[in-house]
Amino acid sequence: MAETFPLSKTTLSDNNEKRISTPDLIKLNIGGQSFCCKIATLKSRAFDSKLARFVQSSHEAKLFMCDAYFMETNEYFFERTPKLFASIYKYYSSGALHRPLDVCEVEFYTELVYWNISEDQISPCCWPRSNHLSDSLDDLSNTSKKRSLENLTLRERIYAITEGDGTICSLIFTSLSIGFVLISVLGLVLGSIHEFQVPINKKGNISKRYNDTEPPSPIPPGPEMFEPHPFFDYVETTCIVWFTIEYCLRIFVAPKKISFVFELLNIVDLIAILPFYLELSLTIFGFDSSSLKNVQGAFLVVRILRVLRVVRILKLGRYSAGMRTFALTLRSSAKQLGMMGMVLCTGVIFFSTLIYYVEKDEPLTQFTSIPSAFWFVLVTMTTVGYGDSVPITTAGKLIASGAIVSGVLVLALPITIIVDSFMRVSGSHQPTSFGPPKNIPPNNNNNNNFNHGNSSFPPPSQSSSQHQQHPSAALPTTSSLSRTSPTNSISKKPLNENIHFTALKKSVHTFYFSLHFTKPFITILICINNSFYHGAI
Repeated sequence: MAETFPLSKTTLSDNNEKRISTPDLIKLNIGGQSFCCKIATLKSRAFDSKLARFVQSSHEAKLFMCDAYFMETNEYFFERTPKLFASIYKYYSSGALHRPLDVCEVEFYTELVYWNISEDQISPCCWPRSNHLSDSLDDLSNTSKKRSLENLTLRERIYAITEGDGTICSLIFTSLSIGFVLISVLGLVLGSIHEFQVPINKKGNISKRYNDTEPPSPIPPGPEMFEPHPFFDYVETTCIVWFTIEYCLRIFVAPKKISFVFELLNIVDLIAILPFYLELSLTIFGFDSSSLKNVQGAFLVVRILRVLRVVRILKLGRYSAGMRTFALTLRSSAKQLGMMGMVLCTGVIFFSTLIYYVEKDEPLTQFTSIPSAFWFVLVTMTTVGYGDSVPITTAGKLIASGAIVSGVLVLALPITIIVDSFMRVSGSHQPTSFGPPKNIPPNNNNNNNFNHGNSSFPPPSQSSSQHQQHPSAALPTTSSLSRTSPTNSISKKPLNENIHFTALKKSVHTFYFSLHFTKPFITILICINNSFYHGAI
């Protein structure tokens, strides 16, 4: 854990500096130089980077991740080079990652490995030009992770493994967790198929499965009850054992136990295992499916507990970047979703009231009350149109048409905003440069700084005259960019891909609008067809 100590007045540039109290900012001290960052920026730019995980952790967890904490200035200290971190700070603020020309490539990539930022985020103008650099970076990444784990305690190692630090042990743990989740959900699905079910007891008692000492109790007369094959019980028990071990490990290494329990993903983990133990406790006290069927409400409780088992599939959100992106999209679009829900509820109540008073006196009306019209107006405004209930009068059909048009206006505009938010969130989590090209000609810009005291990386095989070239020689000129040679096409690739991304975004919007504005006319035709079918027209 990092040391926590107040700084003396001589070590502070401004001892009277006010402590930042707003939760939207965080102060970092990198090698003695202070950096103030927005927490939202650090979380949205690279959600799996070290700083993104750092700002989302509790204060106790931050002390494990940093090197020291200055209480007087509320700064988390990292013993890194400020000059190198300045480029990373600019990346978080602007989205472009550039390597200074006077910095060794390996030294810069060492800093990226420390902050867990992918080299794919580097802008095209700063792509590495040496052919052997990628192998050196792999060795550097593995060595850095190995050295960082050697200095951790047992609790810190377990925390690193369970939170996914990219090591082999972490990958194995993650793979096992995903595998058990998939097996558990698959067993739940297959257990509902009749071919994989068996009667509770063909002989009319419930003592065959449970070794009770009491005499067998007869099953009440009624339809025969089925349950999944006992094999699925063994699978369920095995998965629950793993989920319990995983949950207990996470609680053990959590810096704040109470905050850990009330986090969303941890609540999902608890709900995934809690129904099993509640149902097991009922079985221990002598209650099972057949006996609980005669107890009012108890059998329903057991069924609800079994339904909650499907929540386990949400555990995949811990390991899926796509689900996390979707969750971030919903969170960033919370205002739009709230506005859409409020306007939709207002429209449902308004049109339900109108159609009820117009249709209530008809002999074959299906709208016997305002709440009974909620379903029709809801599926009409969302342009679904099941056709299970239709208006009979002409005025009712006009009201339904108004509900369709209102639904298009209500849903179309907020959803396009949500689509933009999804594009923005997913785009911020993708490599900005789409990765460096594979066949890049070797650059003559490499110098002996590549070794920089690290003997594990071999020096480049260039002549001494090539080492003395000016760094600007590696940059393409304006005239060279206009040529169509394979080498110069490298500089055009990110621009073309950005154009394709923008075109794809416009195509998605165009397709959505065309589909959304076509559905109302199809719905109106369905309503007219149903009216003919019921003899109303």
